[in-house]
Amino acid sequence: MEEKALSVHSKYTIGGVLFGLSFPLFSQFIDAMLHNLDFSLSTILLLHNQNVIHYVVDTAPIVLGVAGYLLGASHQKKNNINKRLRKINESLDTLTYKITHDLRGPALNIRNLSEILKTDQHQLPENKKTEVINRIHDSINTWLLTFEDFMTLLKHEKSGELEIKECDLESIAQNVLQELANDIENSKSKIITNFLEAPSVYASETYLNSILKNLLSNSIKYAHPDRNPEIKITSSLKENQVRILFEDNGSGIDMNTHGDKIFTLFERFSENSKIPGSGIGLYLVKEQIEKNNGNIEVKSFPNEGTIFTIHLPITS
Repeated sequence: MEEKALSVHSKYTIGGVLFGLSFPLFSQFIDAMLHNLDFSLSTILLLHNQNVIHYVVDTAPIVLGVAGYLLGASHQKKNNINKRLRKINESLDTLTYKITHDLRGPALNIRNLSEILKTDQHQLPENKKTEVINRIHDSINTWLLTFEDFMTLLKHEKSGELEIKECDLESIAQNVLQELANDIENSKSKIITNFLEAPSVYASETYLNSILKNLLSNSIKYAHPDRNPEIKITSSLKENQVRILFEDNGSGIDMNTHGDKIFTLFERFSENSKIPGSGIGLYLVKEQIEKNNGNIEVKSFPNEGTIFTIHLPITS
């Protein structure tokens, strides 16, 4: 976005310089007329030798144009920074609300359950004690998962420029599969990868790892209840971009209802309240892809599965 804005600004600057150059020619034409001289190259050189003010008039548009471009570029950068800061502030305001809501609930639940154990522990039968302890454990897990999601969001929002380089897709995919090995095994997921056609992209390795990890975690988390997860991650070339397809056979999303909110912060689409999550994952995926000069599209069908299509640069 910033590069595009600067490019447009450059075009207007060059146009202004070219327009400004018409004034020196006009002044030289008038000077030639006043001296009853033909307007030619030799006349222009003669006029310059006789009156050095023409040198000033000649160079003024270029000097002013360059100065204008530098000032405009600086102003554009400041505008982009201000937009980014406004977006961060909006996210942090939403985050503050979510912290008071999402973290307060599990904390109150833990306190109430602890009070039951504290006051009625002698009267409670063993099976009831076990149930209360399990509920406390679940609440603590929910609290920790929510807290970790919020910390991930804060880290993302405060991140500056990241190193963009050529990344090997197979290597990053294998790292993600290793990180999620327990989840993959417990869910009996089948993961298929094929990056032969487009083995690398130009991106931040940190963000690319996060993108694949979030998408894979979601596919496992929102698996269809009647079948084991099957997830395909493939790449292909499309013009000067790499297209990464991320396909699963999970529960899918009702695009008519949720299509315009899929990548919105803190939005969730599953009716199963037992599935942990805070609606941060897909928001981060879109943000990180766009920071890598790419874009993402989604197609999904309830009870059939979801296809995410990621477009990233193949080179710098």
